[in-house]
Amino acid sequence: MLRIGFIGTGNVASAILGGIVPAGLAKAQNIWGFDKDPNRLNAAREIAPFNSCRSNKEVLEKSDVVILAVKPKDVPSVLEELKGHATPKHLFISVCAGIKTSYIEEMLGDKVRVIRVMPNTPALIKCGASALAKGAYASEEDLGLALTFFNVIGVAVEVDEKDLDAVTGLSGSGPAYIFYMTECLVKAGVEVGLSPEVAEKLTKQMVLGAARMMVERKEPLKTLREMVTTPGGTTAAGFSVMHAANFEQLMIDTVRKATERSRELGEILTNETN
Repeated sequence: MLRIGFIGTGNVASAILGGIVPAGLAKAQNIWGFDKDPNRLNAAREIAPFNSCRSNKEVLEKSDVVILAVKPKDVPSVLEELKGHATPKHLFISVCAGIKTSYIEEMLGDKVRVIRVMPNTPALIKCGASALAKGAYASEEDLGLALTFFNVIGVAVEVDEKDLDAVTGLSGSGPAYIFYMTECLVKAGVEVGLSPEVAEKLTKQMVLGAARMMVERKEPLKTLREMVTTPGGTTAAGFSVMHAANFEQLMIDTVRKATERSRELGEILTNETN
């Protein structure tokens, strides 16, 4: 069985651990991990009692697959520690936002294989939406393995690396937009007379039910929307306000702005790490 290493054991690493071990894709005794924060390391080991290491370099030495899950600002120092020790036998799966595969390849050398991933927070409850991109030396087999890992904590798709900024703007930032719209709907319920408790309970269940219908039913989203919208009825009256506010364009502009900021942050990181 593959030996898997985690460099960084925060939320994303914990989500991956909570997926691959119960799914039988890895055994705790074949997993090694290190985090500079002992509390994070111990918290992750409560999910799966993997082997703790004393350094990032030790994780690399023990592993075939290395999941790089540190904050982007820490990537240069981590790669500097690993430089000269990584080999073509190592597969790096990076979940570090904004860090390009080419940067990891250049820093580590020796044609290391890299897969870059943009996950999102619902991966914590195995409902994530992740997009993966291959580096220059990663194989289809490498991609398949990474897709398997991320499919057990939600849904995973392959994209070109140039599209990961758009992924960040849509599914990476998207959960926050859904949370905010839900907050607004709760406030709206209170404004029209419901208690905060009732408004929140009904709104959360409504969002959950709508989400499940979108995923589980075969109809297009437009059809599902029209099922609720009787001409001249209450939903249509509500939509008249949304259309007047150009809600569709507002959502497009929101995702576009997040995408542009992702691209800007990536350029800043690239300039700082070069």
